[in-house]
Amino acid sequence: MYKLLLIWRYLLTRRIALVSVVSVTLGVATMIVVNAVMLGFSREMENRIHGALSDVTVSSYSLRGFDDVDARIRDAQKVAGDMIEAITPTVTTPGMLSFEFGGGEVITRQVQIVGIDAATNERVTAVAQYLQHPENRKALSFDLREDGYDAQNPTFGDDGVVRPRLAEAGWKKRRADAKYEKYRWEERRRRREILEKTAQADSAPPIEDVAASNDAPSVDPYGAALQNFPKAPTYDPMEETTAAAPSVPNAPTPFDGGFPELTSPLAAAPSAPELAVAPEVGGGDEAEDAAPRVPTAVSSTPFDGLAEFETEIDKETTQETGAILGVGLVAGARRRHLNPTTGVEELRESLATVPGADVTLSFLGVNFENPTRAFVSDRFTVVDLYECRMAEYDESFVFVPIDRLQKLRGMIADDGTKMATQLLIKAKPGVKIEELRDRLRAAEEFPEQLFEIETWRDQQATTLAAVEMELSILNVLLFLSICVAGFGILAIFFMIVVEKTRDVGILKSLGASGNGIMQIFLLYGLALGVVGAGLGTALGFWFVANIQEVADFLSKMMGREVFDPSIYMFHQVPAIIEPATVFWIVVGSLFIAVASSVLPALRAARLKPVDALRI
Repeated sequence: MYKLLLIWRYLLTRRIALVSVVSVTLGVATMIVVNAVMLGFSREMENRIHGALSDVTVSSYSLRGFDDVDARIRDAQKVAGDMIEAITPTVTTPGMLSFEFGGGEVITRQVQIVGIDAATNERVTAVAQYLQHPENRKALSFDLREDGYDAQNPTFGDDGVVRPRLAEAGWKKRRADAKYEKYRWEERRRRREILEKTAQADSAPPIEDVAASNDAPSVDPYGAALQNFPKAPTYDPMEETTAAAPSVPNAPTPFDGGFPELTSPLAAAPSAPELAVAPEVGGGDEAEDAAPRVPTAVSSTPFDGLAEFETEIDKETTQETGAILGVGLVAGARRRHLNPTTGVEELRESLATVPGADVTLSFLGVNFENPTRAFVSDRFTVVDLYECRMAEYDESFVFVPIDRLQKLRGMIADDGTKMATQLLIKAKPGVKIEELRDRLRAAEEFPEQLFEIETWRDQQATTLAAVEMELSILNVLLFLSICVAGFGILAIFFMIVVEKTRDVGILKSLGASGNGIMQIFLLYGLALGVVGAGLGTALGFWFVANIQEVADFLSKMMGREVFDPSIYMFHQVPAIIEPATVFWIVVGSLFIAVASSVLPALRAARLKPVDALRI
């Protein structure tokens, strides 16, 4: 009993021991907060990676892919059907993306084109949940939506990046752009007709001679027409909101649907060049591959640009094959803007193109023996944007329908069998994906010389290992801070032993044993550790619960973002407390506190009563 009374008295009276308690408290709290934040980062990154990848992937080593995808799916079901919940095929190929910006500048990006089956892919991956239209997040579709795209992605919170252009995306933008293109085409056609008539007039006898011979007044029949002809309106298709085309006097309104029937000006012109039928883009031979195209004019005049409109489908009512672009492929700079309506500062991001616009994808076919089929291009309509906040995917992935990509690449045989480059497999709940991977690797249906079978962790092993290594190093460094507190306890205890030498001698003379004296100091060290660890745990939990408020406060104090969203790609600091981690942190701190009191306790236990009383 006397031991507990002495320990309690020391805790209340020895103020110098509070230094050790504070050191342990700060060390434990720091380790809890850092581990919670790092674990939150790690889980967030893993969820994003796993959302784009399947549990297990069966990939072909060949860029050409493997034959008869249906047979391969049956093989996988035969080998591990009891462990598989769903399978979907994909076709993955490197390619090039190009689209117009601002009506003239062409942007080209290297991409990874992924052909997916919209019906089965959402059962295997989480691609749909990272799309910008609410309906597409419910059921992935390659059909262009009317409107309703989220200008602010709700997946990442209400304070995410704002993209004002998405508010006008969809069929609304496509129809507006199509009407304006028709208006520009009509205006250019009229200009061409006038210039052609002017050229004919220049080849006729001078008007002055005709007037002199007929005694007619001298007039310029074309000058007035050219003078009164409206100039081309200025229009910026990259504005944040889709604006109507400027009104032009004596010109049809481009948005009232009252355009006259557009006919080729080349066919009406007396000196029109010979027409040639343009080959179909994309190399498709079937009539159903694309909407009907009209002949393209081959001309060397400055108005050759008219021909591009003649080869287009009616964009007001028809879309090309749908494509989903990674948002990083079209995203511009991010800037802070003050919202005049709410008065809140927003992080805005400009987009080079939005759903409703057309892009061109170019990629390799599988018929390398035929040079005309080795490289394929085709037009696609952007139907949505993909954003998982992993730059590796957001800046490279383009999703298109797998059947269209198979047809363009020549991956459909004459007998109707189709080829693919990957099988994405989702394991049943409770199944260890490593066991599923090993069973498929051991099957003779998937020889290792032809197929690579990996889990999603295998595919990102380097990234995940780097994060784990960083967390381990941080834990070692932070644990040293608790060790510093241990050295403080050691020094304080030696001071207490020296100061209480006479007290120790009195206790021993009254019958206290050496072990009893040693237990006093050991229990005192344990008490300091318990108090410090308890306060540190409470402080760490409070910090984790209010981590966002703490980050905002630090940002205001420092004058800059502590966790810049443009760098870290998140807007709420993720933090996850793992009970096992907290347990080992507390146990480690208690061990250091007790271990630091061992040497002083031994010295006090070895003191002889006579020597102690002489001091």
